[in-house]
Amino acid sequence: MFTNLMKLYPGAWISDYPPALDDNKYYLFQNETSTEWIAIPVGAISEREVDLLTSLFKRIEEPAENLSPLLEQWRDYLFHEGALPLGTEDSAVRIIQVQFYGDNYEREELEAAIKGFFPDDVLVVWEGPSRAITIEHDKITLDENDLASMADVFENDFFLKTAAYIGRQLPVTAGFPDYFQEERRHFDFAKRAIGPIGFYSFEKVFPAYVASELPELLADALNREFAEAFRSDDEMYLTVKGFLENGSNASLAAKKLYIHRNTLQYRIDKFTDRTGVSLKDFHSAFTVYLACLLYERDRKRE
Repeated sequence: MFTNLMKLYPGAWISDYPPALDDNKYYLFQNETSTEWIAIPVGAISEREVDLLTSLFKRIEEPAENLSPLLEQWRDYLFHEGALPLGTEDSAVRIIQVQFYGDNYEREELEAAIKGFFPDDVLVVWEGPSRAITIEHDKITLDENDLASMADVFENDFFLKTAAYIGRQLPVTAGFPDYFQEERRHFDFAKRAIGPIGFYSFEKVFPAYVASELPELLADALNREFAEAFRSDDEMYLTVKGFLENGSNASLAAKKLYIHRNTLQYRIDKFTDRTGVSLKDFHSAFTVYLACLLYERDRKRE
């Protein structure tokens, strides 16, 4: 439904989380049956059409938050085409987006837990009740292993599952908000196409983009080579995919998949026997991984 509305209203966009918007510039509606939100620019829609959409969908009117001046500057800069925040000239930042899945938690406690993982001060800006971004200045302090530990704390102490997107460290310029918006789109795509739980970066998301955009001729060629083998043995498929996603490291992949290393090797050998393709070769591994992503995409569509 929202996809059709985008064709009617120039500048509208869809999100799978409640976006942070300027109430004076957008109308925000939620499709409660599919948990999607659509933002429509004020100038693109009439009052009569607003009333009609309000009768069909839930109109969201977020209460104003009491933000510190610095957080207000960053929110305006990232989301509302505001000026560069004071004191950021000649500096660089990295933004980590975090999505929480669960209920019954206090935002203040959750924010304190987030900040506790960073040795240096970080800013936390909330985009909605379950989505936040952390802004690191100049010095990068956490890697993916640290974020995995943070996710364990959220799950054990707050009973929340998490997903995160690790952005690039870039200079604070007039063009940075556009790049940040692109990273938000990458995060949304990753949660839909790869999985709602996990840690993502551009390098991890891009292969899934490639698989999703393959021309039909190339997609058919990949399916002819590997789809039948995947369909015949789901455990083998999951093992091959997990093995490749963990850098072809058998010990690490076995640990992540909760199987014995010998079991993993047996399934990898079975794949080689059925397809004639060895995963030890880089080009073969890259091709097979694209085939895994394509197979996963097609299976979700069925």
